[in-house]
Amino acid sequence: MSDTDRAPLFYPSFEALYLAGHVMAELGGQTPGYQGRVGAAWYWRLPAGIIVRMWLDYTVTEERWDVVRAQASTPNGGIFDRADFPFAAYATTPTSPPFIHDMQGAAEWSNRLYFQMGDLIEDMGRWINALHAVALSPQVSPPASFPALNDLERRLVRYAVDELDGRFIISRLHEAFKDEVSRSRVSSMAHAWERGELLTEPPRRVTYALRLLAEEGVTAPQPEA
Repeated sequence: MSDTDRAPLFYPSFEALYLAGHVMAELGGQTPGYQGRVGAAWYWRLPAGIIVRMWLDYTVTEERWDVVRAQASTPNGGIFDRADFPFAAYATTPTSPPFIHDMQGAAEWSNRLYFQMGDLIEDMGRWINALHAVALSPQVSPPASFPALNDLERRLVRYAVDELDGRFIISRLHEAFKDEVSRSRVSSMAHAWERGELLTEPPRRVTYALRLLAEEGVTAPQPEA
């Protein structure tokens, strides 16, 4: 086991976890699959069995928790991607990088006014969402793990994305496509895609994996001949 695979020897205090939890909660509200905090890390469960783990770490001293480390893994493939999000990279001044001060007493933000937290959350969310594309890879998912969508199914997904802000609302979709599909069929699709982790749990939203499947000419991985 390499040094990068070992758990950190020091952990942030409860107060530091509480402060960082505000960042993670905001991120979790913007990304599908968020499971919350377990111990000293935050988790996401994505399609194809991908588990994302994020945790606080330090780069200068044991008391300076100024980087979020992230890794993605699958039960069969192990860790296949890592990312670091140092708070200093989101500072507005190079001489006053933000960090959570956790040396004595209750933890508190240091140089919080110089912290572009919105940019940090956006970048972490972009990394998580990119993993939905990885979920379609034959190296991550068994062949044919995801369904190949027909033309109607692709149009339903695109309508949900373009007109419903990514929400898969059965009643609205049936109303828009009532001449082509029954409400029960749309409901069956929703339940099947939810079981396949292509839709989030209610209130259902379209995942990036389903968006990719809905793109014209994109099909699920097929078995090798």
